[in-house]
Amino acid sequence: MIELASNWKRTLTIRNPILLAAGGYTTDAAHIGALVTLPTTWRARAGAPMPRVVEIPGGVLVRTGAANPGLPRVVREHRRAWEQSPAPIIVAFAAQGARDWATMAAQLESVTGVGGIELHFNPALDAADALRAVRAATELPILAKLDLDNAYEIAAACVAAGANALVLGRAPRGMKIVEGKAWYGRLYAPSVKPLALRVVGEIRDLGLGIPLIGCGGIHSAEDAREFLAAGASAVEIDSAEWIEPGIAERVATEVDA
Repeated sequence: MIELASNWKRTLTIRNPILLAAGGYTTDAAHIGALVTLPTTWRARAGAPMPRVVEIPGGVLVRTGAANPGLPRVVREHRRAWEQSPAPIIVAFAAQGARDWATMAAQLESVTGVGGIELHFNPALDAADALRAVRAATELPILAKLDLDNAYEIAAACVAAGANALVLGRAPRGMKIVEGKAWYGRLYAPSVKPLALRVVGEIRDLGLGIPLIGCGGIHSAEDAREFLAAGASAVEIDSAEWIEPGIAERVATEVDA
């Protein structure tokens, strides 16, 4: 068993270090440690215009604009499934909805099956201020998912502000020229793994005293083991699940073997 909210009044215990973070609200996977939901805002968002995915050699750039149905509808439609889930549900909060994060956290405080929340930061947000506001609104464990670009600089401040674990990290930003114009999105590819591994190792060496969760370019059990060896307590699998549905559960089984 792995504790992701050590020394906190509410625990977040997972039985396996593999977290499924592929963009849904429920799963049939029986062996994963936890499900991390689609990044969600308080109000519904239509999201970015099409296309939202642009292929590049070895991966894709993704720009969703945080399209989602809004937290009240999500809770209404999935509450029963969350109550029955064998794995904890970690509800992800999209950066675009940061002003509402405290309200959203309070809404989830008593929802059975919700084991924690994951805040998606970007460099435009004051991470410490946002974390303090959310921490004041909930006793749920808080996972802070940081951009690889500035994770090292803000990690300690996030811990001091109330984060129970750090997720390292959000997919890096990239650009492609599409029909003569710049198209920006976040890069999902196996090549992200060395970047994320470096950040995990660097923040491990800070000795912040809370669990680290690796994320980026994980497509196999060996990839997951590298993050664990670098200092992560757990890992998130996202885009690999889009390519091979069910891979997160397979990796979970192999890592446990």
